[in-house]
Amino acid sequence: MRYKKLGKTGLKVSEMGFGALQFARLAPKQAVSLVKEAHDRGINLIDTAHNYPHSEHLLGKAIRGIRDQLIICTKSYHTDRKEFLNQLDSSLLRLGTDYIDIFMCHDLSRSQKYEKLVQNGVLDALLAQKKRGKIRHIGFSCHSPDIIDKYDQFPDFSAILMPVNFVSVEFTQPLVYKRLVRNHIGIMGMKPLGGGRIGDVGLALRYIQQFPQVIPVIGTECVNELDQNIKHMNDRRPMSSGDWKKIAEIRKRLGPKFCRGCRYCMPCPQGLNIYEFNFTKVYYGQLSIDQFLDPQRTRELEKLDQCTRCGRCEEKCPYNLKIMDLMRQNSDFYMQKLKQHRAN
Repeated sequence: MRYKKLGKTGLKVSEMGFGALQFARLAPKQAVSLVKEAHDRGINLIDTAHNYPHSEHLLGKAIRGIRDQLIICTKSYHTDRKEFLNQLDSSLLRLGTDYIDIFMCHDLSRSQKYEKLVQNGVLDALLAQKKRGKIRHIGFSCHSPDIIDKYDQFPDFSAILMPVNFVSVEFTQPLVYKRLVRNHIGIMGMKPLGGGRIGDVGLALRYIQQFPQVIPVIGTECVNELDQNIKHMNDRRPMSSGDWKKIAEIRKRLGPKFCRGCRYCMPCPQGLNIYEFNFTKVYYGQLSIDQFLDPQRTRELEKLDQCTRCGRCEEKCPYNLKIMDLMRQNSDFYMQKLKQHRAN
């Protein structure tokens, strides 16, 4: 494993980070074991968040005895000062540590939310907690580069978690990427596989290696995935004309409006699993037809009529997707495949 300095934080981090969002889909023992396997392979940067189900709690168990060898990044959604500080203390308790290496304001993609943080004293509170030693570095996670002007107004802005992949290229445009590098901001890249839409991991990571200051944070669910990701990170071949042709084909197929799987739209007031709806076509390309047409998935997608079209999911989507329409399209696609399969 190779290591890089994460911008002005000065932290020496592995060139690949470990994303702990997926812990909700793993058995507790599997999640704990996976963190230890990642550490054994040299990965020292782990990204989590207070609202990732079970993530901080399981991570706290996994890092006992090795905490001082790891760089932990976690986040809070809150714009209320009291609630924000409560989440910070809760994160410290869950993780079993007395400090967070990088603490971020979560999904700070809109200027209105930034202004709320300022008005409510959250950013001042962050600085105070840094002086107390609970936080070592302060950062922001976001899905729109337009907000970076606001970040630059905050003197202790030292790290960013942003989408970096060959489909969502907003942050790798020269004006944005070079500005972050010039200002010595530590760059962590979320969704390197496009939220699961990019199946060619090697191609995805070769693309990211064009941006040497980016540390891709990859969600991992098993040791085999972990080893494959490391193998691909060690592939130093430059991008070929064939690679660019594949990228063009994938970009054309996906288009600009697709679900990245961030789950910020959830929970649905009606209990619909929005993520499952909008990843239906991804599953179709990954699973056998019998696995795809699983009875449980059928029951879930049949619930679409319970949607009241309240629009709360669309209000929370950082990509401004027409989520309700996407759910209908994916449900119709699934029911068509189910009908065809039954007819055969």
